[in-house]
Amino acid sequence: MVGREILARAAADDRFDRILCLVRPPLDRFAAILADQHIAHATHIAALAGDVTEPCLGVSPTAVADVTHVVHCAATVAFDHPLDEARRINVGGTRNVLDLCRRLSRLERLDAVSTSYVAGRRAGLVRESELSDVNGFNNTYEQTKYESELELRAAMAHLPIAVHRPSIVVGDSRTGKTGSFKVLYWPLKVIARGWLPAVPYDADGQLDIVPVDYVTSALLALSRDPATLGRTYHLAAGPGRDTTLGELAAHLSARFGRRLPMRVRPLWWQRVVRPALMLMPSSALRRTLRTGLVYRPYLQMRVRFDTSEADERLEAHGVSCPRVVDYIDTIVDAAVASDFGKRPLSTA
Repeated sequence: MVGREILARAAADDRFDRILCLVRPPLDRFAAILADQHIAHATHIAALAGDVTEPCLGVSPTAVADVTHVVHCAATVAFDHPLDEARRINVGGTRNVLDLCRRLSRLERLDAVSTSYVAGRRAGLVRESELSDVNGFNNTYEQTKYESELELRAAMAHLPIAVHRPSIVVGDSRTGKTGSFKVLYWPLKVIARGWLPAVPYDADGQLDIVPVDYVTSALLALSRDPATLGRTYHLAAGPGRDTTLGELAAHLSARFGRRLPMRVRPLWWQRVVRPALMLMPSSALRRTLRTGLVYRPYLQMRVRFDTSEADERLEAHGVSCPRVVDYIDTIVDAAVASDFGKRPLSTA
């Protein structure tokens, strides 16, 4: 999702006279990616067959010898991958990217996409410079992205690296278009369809989401700034632009004309409510409940992400993150119009 949007913006960036996109075979799907991003007649863009889990990314060093900028956003974003598999892709992939970068004699910078949720089970305000595992993690995605950041920080001593941490990425703030209906879209769906009379959420829990157009615009803007090398930036809404789960639930319930779901304690949800709902005849409901297991921790978080350094650097480039309340209806409209990804979203 983020990689495609970065490609669309990089395609129009006059800094780059050639763009190579690492694509797992078969390469015939690359034409569909270009079409989806409305990139036409892009003779300076080429697909490069490879895989981040392979040494040297599975490409010939001569094919990338002239590369000056690397954007690393390849990862598994599945929350329920076994730890070994998540490490193979997320940590091993980062090591392989770093190994390749050490061979690039013309390298000017590596911009690596991480996640704000390397903070794991932290509560309170997390600074951009902080990186700790003392509170543990909610899933293997968070843990392996944390471990990837350790690799990146160690390499900063001898490579020009900047790390970018988006929070929960949703669709475009202007159109609502998205390539992924995960995390936030789960509670959107259950409220829109009135499926759950009760949900195990913390009304005071913080919800930090960011639209994909902000994330990609911010990353490319920061990549223009030499002062960002060696630093880490939260590409998050942050205090003042984020919202709470209670506020979002109330807004969505009013929007859909639904009764606000009753809040239940996680233990009651796990032992009583969810088992009862799993006995209902709706296969779609049961499927949604199974999917929601991995997202439940994000309905009870009280963590906020400081964005002071990112805001300061981005102000000079005219890039700012919108408030969640200013675009959430656009996200909802697009999700409902596409039936949460089941049908194409009209761009007419």
